[in-house]
Amino acid sequence: MERLKIITSHLKNRKEGIVSVSPVASSVGQHWNNIEYVLNNNLLLTPQQCNAYQKDGFVVIKGLVKDDKIDEFCSEFKDICSGKVKVPGLTVMKDVSIARSEFVEGERAITKIQDFQFDPVLFDFCTLPEIVKYVECFTGPNIMAMHTMLINKPPDSGTKSSRHPMHQDLHYFPFRPAERIVCAWCAMEKVDRSNGCLVVVPGSHKGKLKQHGYPQWEVKLYR
Repeated sequence: MERLKIITSHLKNRKEGIVSVSPVASSVGQHWNNIEYVLNNNLLLTPQQCNAYQKDGFVVIKGLVKDDKIDEFCSEFKDICSGKVKVPGLTVMKDVSIARSEFVEGERAITKIQDFQFDPVLFDFCTLPEIVKYVECFTGPNIMAMHTMLINKPPDSGTKSSRHPMHQDLHYFPFRPAERIVCAWCAMEKVDRSNGCLVVVPGSHKGKLKQHGYPQWEVKLYR
């Protein structure tokens, strides 16, 4: 009898032109009213992830890039550092204090590789479907890779030159709109505060850009 009442109610609502909306569907539709940084046609991110990105400026997707791909990128990086692989147009940066204080070569002296779009192995990261599908949630399908870099963090030489000041990436980007710029960052090994993890300030993607400059540390960062 109870089931018959439910069916009769549904038929009555349809006859009178009443549309019944489930609480879940309603909440999904309503949450877009306050979303600025995520495209509202994406079907990948949950409402909770969209709200987190809107509020904090980042969202964490664990285990997205498989270990075998990470190993492939690490191997290519080591080959570049050792000179086994040479890529025209690639910018390889060294920690000056390490290079001058120790006779070391290879990955222990290299801190950054910039413009890795010239390396087909490393650029594969930018074309991974599992990466692209999330990037599209923020930029749409017309995607351009900009400012590609691999950051290495060898042990500090004792001069604290490995420190990197907090900054806003948008300060260095000459293109806009800001809400359609997104960074896809992936750790190549397990990281935490003890070995130099990525640090972000939640909510710092909103508001005006801060004044940038070199901090007055006892050791110069670049020479």
